[in-house]
Amino acid sequence: MALLDDIKAVAELRVPGNLPIFCLSQEFDAKYAGLTYREYIETPEQIVAVQLEVMDAFGWDWAWLHLDDTLEFEALGVGVAEGGENVVPCTAGYRDFDRETLASLKVPDPRSARMPLLLDAASGLRSEVGDTRCITGRVAAPFSAVTLIFGMQPSMLMMIDDAQLFTDALAFAEEQAISWGLAQIEAGCHAIWLGDCNASLHLISPDHYRQWALEPCRRVTEAFQDAGAFVFLHNSEENLAGLRLQAETRPDVLSVGPGLDISLAIEALRGKQAIMGNVDPIVMLTDSSASEVAAETGRQARLMAGGGCILNSGECVPREAKRENLHAMADTGRQVWEIIGPREE
Repeated sequence: MALLDDIKAVAELRVPGNLPIFCLSQEFDAKYAGLTYREYIETPEQIVAVQLEVMDAFGWDWAWLHLDDTLEFEALGVGVAEGGENVVPCTAGYRDFDRETLASLKVPDPRSARMPLLLDAASGLRSEVGDTRCITGRVAAPFSAVTLIFGMQPSMLMMIDDAQLFTDALAFAEEQAISWGLAQIEAGCHAIWLGDCNASLHLISPDHYRQWALEPCRRVTEAFQDAGAFVFLHNSEENLAGLRLQAETRPDVLSVGPGLDISLAIEALRGKQAIMGNVDPIVMLTDSSASEVAAETGRQARLMAGGGCILNSGECVPREAKRENLHAMADTGRQVWEIIGPREE
């Protein structure tokens, strides 16, 4: 069974022929290739070269083109802080959250500002690997996008002070998210990593999630699925109530944060929602031994034997992670699946 068929099987809650194995390793990838993070994201060609190198070295089933959270927002006038050589760019100056500013915002052309960096990397990787790897782009879901444009604190206050303005901001963010994601799918992405970490139950209540975040996220998800892409939703959620709510947006696969035992998520969502996760990038991949990583990876893979699961790290893997630990994760996942996975007739 080909990789994309395996991912489809997972999304349909079936047992894949081969367990897809992903890793949120972009910061580690840059170091592995002997580059600073700034050098890694300098050109599409550099990104392609690094992703090809790490896919070959570790056997990951995807190329994760997250790059940074600011690509689509820099074009809106949101300030960007590069930080040091090895710091992922982040927002540094937000727009004023008022009616006049919102009215002035226009959905940017996906070829503006730094956005082509990701689009051209996706095209380059698709040309190199075809459908043998899952080329995965990224979009901020509407709720999180509003917080990235206007800031977390002003956004939280606006939900109370001017609900209509917040609603209108969500509508703009939804339109931009769809535009940006469709451009990536057209460029060659098989899947979109839909990030909504600022809508996790770490930060908002279940009632606020249902009121503000759920339906915009669902509509964006549906738009990408209608365009033929998989949607992987990531809220870095570690609360079962939050995972159940996020499953209502109907992503193909829901990512589980590292602080929740994967067995609980599998049990809670069995027969309802495909999930991925959630090897801890710090406790396991950075601070533990390769044998401990192998033991945890083997445990998770065996829990996934019933289908509907992808093996992944639960969050971003830092530069300081150990090479041998990432090899242990990838290799053990495959070795265990050879034993417990379905047999070809």
